[in-house]
Amino acid sequence: MGAFREALTDADREWIIKQKVYFVSTAPLDANGHVNLSPKGYDGMHILSSTRLLLLDGRGSGCETIAHLRENKRITIMLCAFEGSPRIMRLFGTGTVYEPGSPEFDSLFEQHYSAEWKDPGRFNFVRSIIDVKLHLVGQSCGFAVPFMDFKADRPTLVDYVKNKSADSLMSSRRRDNTLSLDGIPSFLNGTDPSTAAARKSTLAGLADRILPWVGGAALGAAIALAATKAALK
Repeated sequence: MGAFREALTDADREWIIKQKVYFVSTAPLDANGHVNLSPKGYDGMHILSSTRLLLLDGRGSGCETIAHLRENKRITIMLCAFEGSPRIMRLFGTGTVYEPGSPEFDSLFEQHYSAEWKDPGRFNFVRSIIDVKLHLVGQSCGFAVPFMDFKADRPTLVDYVKNKSADSLMSSRRRDNTLSLDGIPSFLNGTDPSTAAARKSTLAGLADRILPWVGGAALGAAIALAATKAALK
């Protein structure tokens, strides 16, 4: 039987900080839009109070979470126990995105993340901080969640971006982080879809993703046509 409360308890907080991965879910207002679910690691969650926490947002190939939060602020975070006693916890709230250069980001980053992420190379990974205000905490059994052992965080993405130039990072952001799957703008720095640079880069990115499928479809059609002609001979 699930249980709900309005805020985190001290026991909740102690359990949460021991978890190595959590999942972030957001969705657009459009009923036909895509619900997004993202796994997160790197010890990116910091609990500030019983109803407030921070999430470190890293660079990625999409911008679903940020775009959805810009539109409607809704967010749900889920954690589950992969060792010890079974437990699933869902944190329901609203989120605000703060980007590097804003007073809110600078203050929160210095207080909670600078020890690990201030190095210029590692900082390239950081895209924003998401400030979450909770209004409901749900807990359920988790009896069907398997046991799994934690080995290490993957350094791949941090290593990939640490030597990228500012121009290269901006180009990637415009290409991959301007619009959500449903066309909702993220409004990340430099990705306003109304600007010519963002439009050009976004269209190029879409072409890169679509053309292989178009080419594959055309090849498949050609093969099917050839097979049909052969069968009719």
